[in-house]
Amino acid sequence: MEPTEEAYIQAQKAALQAGPPVLQVVRPCRLGDGILTFTTEEQERLRNVAASFDEAIQFFIPASGSGSRMFAFLEEFLTQSGLEVAEQAERFYSRLPEFALFRKLPTAIQNAYHAGTLTLAELIQFLLYPTGLSYASQPKARIPFHIHEPVVLNAFQEHLSQNQALTKGPIAYHFTIQEEFKSAFLTDVNTLSALTSMTYEVTFSSQDKATDAYVFDDQHQIVNDTNGQPLRRPAGHGTLLQNLEALNAQYLLVKNIDNVQHFSQRQLSIENWQFLLGLQIDVRNALRGFLKHEDREGLLNWNARMGMFAQESLISLTTKEWKDLLNRPLRVCGMVRNNGQPGGGPFYVEINGVLSKQIVEKAQLTNHPSASQLLLQSAYFNPVLMVLSPCDLQNKPQALEQFTDPSSYFVVDKNQRGKAVRFIEQPGLWNGAMAHWNTLFVEVPSAAFSPVKTVLDLLDFAHQANKGA
Repeated sequence: MEPTEEAYIQAQKAALQAGPPVLQVVRPCRLGDGILTFTTEEQERLRNVAASFDEAIQFFIPASGSGSRMFAFLEEFLTQSGLEVAEQAERFYSRLPEFALFRKLPTAIQNAYHAGTLTLAELIQFLLYPTGLSYASQPKARIPFHIHEPVVLNAFQEHLSQNQALTKGPIAYHFTIQEEFKSAFLTDVNTLSALTSMTYEVTFSSQDKATDAYVFDDQHQIVNDTNGQPLRRPAGHGTLLQNLEALNAQYLLVKNIDNVQHFSQRQLSIENWQFLLGLQIDVRNALRGFLKHEDREGLLNWNARMGMFAQESLISLTTKEWKDLLNRPLRVCGMVRNNGQPGGGPFYVEINGVLSKQIVEKAQLTNHPSASQLLLQSAYFNPVLMVLSPCDLQNKPQALEQFTDPSSYFVVDKNQRGKAVRFIEQPGLWNGAMAHWNTLFVEVPSAAFSPVKTVLDLLDFAHQANKGA
């Protein structure tokens, strides 16, 4: 029997009042202690495993995020007079022709810029608002990223163009988007196909509205919308777990929409994906072998090298328990050196008395008594470069909800029409939503991670045409 709306409201109210529990974070994962590294020869072998793989793989790329944050400093420039914002805006304006979006401006505006008669305020108005290109309300995926003479590709198109030679098998792409932009994305696919004379297998889904969170005021009373109905907000990207499960895929390659290099610099990304995919395939083959031959001793020896499981707990499991454990969903996650990026990182967390490797957001450490020390000790960062196998070792789909940790939710504080409001975000997709997946963390090159958080990041080397390529 499905819970009633009132039951959902009361459950979320109770969670808000209780607050998220403090994670029992023990220590950060480090090289040789939770993070694997492989020799050049081992990496080459694993890349060959992936390159010769002839079954289907699929990319899963969350792409519903707005592009507004890329241009936040420009909007602030119109209303504020801070020195930092002014310097950022001036840098943007002075180097405008280097951005792919310059090619999207009407000729008259381009000419006015070159003639020195276009003010920065006029440019910002045209770029961001409905009287012009309306980039502030477009998905980040549709913002022009890269110049490919003589054309421009947005982030969405760049993802499609780069991985066709990854394996011998078919490659598909799944993007989670806001439904109202689907026709625009389909147009982008058709445009790219016309440019490249290639076809792309692309599907889309949207976050299920039924997963939206209820909004409460600071007294934990339900907030109503203008029609008198309970106000609801999207409950975070952890709700996309059901979208991922619905694909019934054997292998899913997960990457953020803004982490994509210029096409001319794609080789490192391809090699990195082949390495991670090859490792995932190799590990699953090893686990299948232990199951087939009931080789517990072999599993223990393998695990002593790979560190997928807590060795002590593995020794104490019954035959059925360790076989069930091996059949859980598996994720191989690339980790880069931490250079102060905002976001999550790899940590050991104690869950029910057992240490497990988890990706922990900084926000989840807020109330931890040793938060500062843990963050200072953390040497790695999660760039969201993951190869997932959601199925069991017989390639049968699994109900992924059974492997989540519902208690690791987030509390979000927002301002709604001048009023402080709060709501629950479900456990993040690669945080609590995958808390009980089998997990390997592996070091990958920092150059494989070149996110675009502001439009100025597009001036970085990774987003420029490599003239030597």
